[in-house]
Amino acid sequence: MAEREGRWWIWGAWLTIGVGVVGFGIVLFTLYGINLGLISHDHAAWSSFGSLLSGFFMVASTGATVATLLFLAHQNKQIQKTNIEQQRVTNAQLAAMNFEQYVNHRRFFMERLNELQSMFGNTFVFENRDALYNKVFPKNTPTNLEFKAEVVTDPGSQNYLGALNLHLSVLRNYAKSPGGKDDGRWLVGKLINLSEALDLRMVNEVAEGDLEFKGQRTPVNIYGADEFVMVATAIYDSFMFYTGNDKAERLIFPMGRSANDSLMEYFLGREEYPEIVKVLKPLPGLEMLERIYFDLCGIETEHFGYLEPLYAQLMEIFSSPTGVQKLRNNVYFADLLETGRRCTAKALARSEKGADDYNKLKVISEDLDILIALK
Repeated sequence: MAEREGRWWIWGAWLTIGVGVVGFGIVLFTLYGINLGLISHDHAAWSSFGSLLSGFFMVASTGATVATLLFLAHQNKQIQKTNIEQQRVTNAQLAAMNFEQYVNHRRFFMERLNELQSMFGNTFVFENRDALYNKVFPKNTPTNLEFKAEVVTDPGSQNYLGALNLHLSVLRNYAKSPGGKDDGRWLVGKLINLSEALDLRMVNEVAEGDLEFKGQRTPVNIYGADEFVMVATAIYDSFMFYTGNDKAERLIFPMGRSANDSLMEYFLGREEYPEIVKVLKPLPGLEMLERIYFDLCGIETEHFGYLEPLYAQLMEIFSSPTGVQKLRNNVYFADLLETGRRCTAKALARSEKGADDYNKLKVISEDLDILIALK
């Protein structure tokens, strides 16, 4: 409608100028004819007529120029309107395309999370997927999409991927040189930090050794710290691939027995802050069996040889969550206790009463009897 009105306006301007010029010419030449008469043979008259004609054409050309300028101005305005409209349409199309890419990118990310859950037997789910996507890709919005994300480890500007990288690096360094009296407490803190960063909710059956933090079961098991680090590394590597970064450095040396023993010893008989962090041990007698395992380490070599079959079996049991779950089999548990009683009896028979080893062996023997009575 506005375009049609603009077109009528420019045609009206042209018509007005044309009519004005023609009218001006008629009036001018009429007055000239009235005042000077018919065509003259006088040279001066023709000179005067030429001047008049020149003035008329100057007026006519001025009118034509003005009309042309008005037309060009109108045309330029229309082109600008068209360009603005095309730009608006183009921007709308780009916004729609960007939004579609954003939705697809999020969907592929969620599908990858499903694959990770399946990879580990659907033992856990990612608690808050939307928040996780926003942490991995903090710059992405429905109007802005970036396929790459930086790993920033600098404390002043550290991002989510940088925090995961540091958590894993600390545990890799520990695996290279474990040791220290406060290992258990330190290791619990680092494993919980990594677990909280991943925000996993466990949906599998409760297992002996599962670590609970603030009333929520974590993916950490004190008999298999390496297994959790392996899961965390796989998740981190998936994020690295999806964000266009390099994978994490492998654990050259697993934390192994050192980590398991440190965690077991830390929680054995621990009473501080049970409402914040604790280990689930639904199997009766498991904690007593852990004490026997550590007590065996204090037996002198001359008597330890008799106890070696029991110690080797306990060491294998406490090396992984799967090993501990074997104790749910009553027959297997009973055979273990019988082996322990026979080994302890042999060692006691060759130890002098009142000796340090004798008293330790006596405690072990009594604990075994209690466990046998429980079964």
